[in-house]
Amino acid sequence: MNKILSYSLISLLLLNVNILADDFDDEFSDEEIKVEKVEKKSDDGFSFYGSLSLSSSYNYAHDEPALNQNDFRGLGSAKLSSNINFEKKFGDNYKVKSVINLYNDFIYDLKEDDYPAIPNNYESGFDINELYLQGKIGKNIDFRVGRQIVVWGKSDNIRVTDVLNPIDNTTPAMVDIKDLRLGRMMSKVDFYANGWAMSGIILHENRFTENPKAGSEFRAMPDMPIDEPDNSFENSGVAVSVSKNFTGQDLAFYYANQYLDKSYLENGVLNYERSNMFGVAYNRVIDSFLFKTELAYFDNIEYNSVAEAKKRVDLLVGLEYNGISDGSVSFEVANRHIIDYDEALYLATDNFTNENEYQYAVRFTQSYINQTLDFTILATAFGEDLKDGGFVRSWVDYAVNDKISTTLGVIDYIGGDKPSWESVKNNDKVFATLKYNF
Repeated sequence: MNKILSYSLISLLLLNVNILADDFDDEFSDEEIKVEKVEKKSDDGFSFYGSLSLSSSYNYAHDEPALNQNDFRGLGSAKLSSNINFEKKFGDNYKVKSVINLYNDFIYDLKEDDYPAIPNNYESGFDINELYLQGKIGKNIDFRVGRQIVVWGKSDNIRVTDVLNPIDNTTPAMVDIKDLRLGRMMSKVDFYANGWAMSGIILHENRFTENPKAGSEFRAMPDMPIDEPDNSFENSGVAVSVSKNFTGQDLAFYYANQYLDKSYLENGVLNYERSNMFGVAYNRVIDSFLFKTELAYFDNIEYNSVAEAKKRVDLLVGLEYNGISDGSVSFEVANRHIIDYDEALYLATDNFTNENEYQYAVRFTQSYINQTLDFTILATAFGEDLKDGGFVRSWVDYAVNDKISTTLGVIDYIGGDKPSWESVKNNDKVFATLKYNF
């Protein structure tokens, strides 16, 4: 875990780089570069835009595999993916929007002999991630119906109250949470009064996080059968949020009754349990600092088929400093506390469930060359003593112009006391992406 601490120190040392960045930017002050999203609009209110990306990775730490096992050494991905957005406006009050994702990873053709078993949905895929109708009902009421993404909470790195949308976790830690959320069928009504925003949501679709599949470098064990609740009326969830932005601060209250995005094993089958969540999130700006906190209470969480369902309280606190020229540094820590934890029972049936689970995240970001080049390093560790495992990811994003951008980075997975992290400690890789916006 010394790696986590070392990378965190590197982040703090890089605060001094902004001094050099200011000097460097001065040399380019006569040539301002602006990067904007490109949208193609027509006179009938229709717009079409998106991106085409070619991404690749190189695995440099894998050991030689056992006989008849997938060989992840060397080139690990050669994926061509596209994000396609359609919007159609009907008058001034209504709009239909769709976000379509599709991809094909050619690595399984290029290294056919190295992959005797292709993980399910890793070679190619198609997903309508968002498709909804949005409109107004009077002056203070909006509605949105269809598959959509609703973000709760204040944290950029750790999910506490952000419980409505699952994520694509098939390649853990490779991408930020904001780019991983999966759309979900909902009906949402927003009401605005006296500076308050109140939302009521019906959750029609039970969609859960996509975790690593058997045959991938993140899962060696066979996939478990899953008993997912269907999308019937009685299985629908409900959610409510109330929020307000004040001067220099904002406050939000949340409630959700739904099937939790967390499975438990019973009789060899993964199951999902329904729970009530009550949450609150608060941000406050003081000078160059942003203080953030989230609190969530769950009344029914199953960990295994032997122990009784438990109540859990999740707490997050964070601090972000934005007093750096074109940069910021943040620290967040979350604790997930099981109420009425039965240590003897869990030790006998599940050695990996603790009364308190901790997660730490340190992020440093700095922009250069008139904000066309961004450097970011994110270090995340688990366990009260930082010994459960984690990862460090650092990358550079560069906007060549308003249509072409590139990403180059490296991720180091760190093993620890948690088997889930110890098993992937050799998955370290260099990654790169070339993206074209249209």
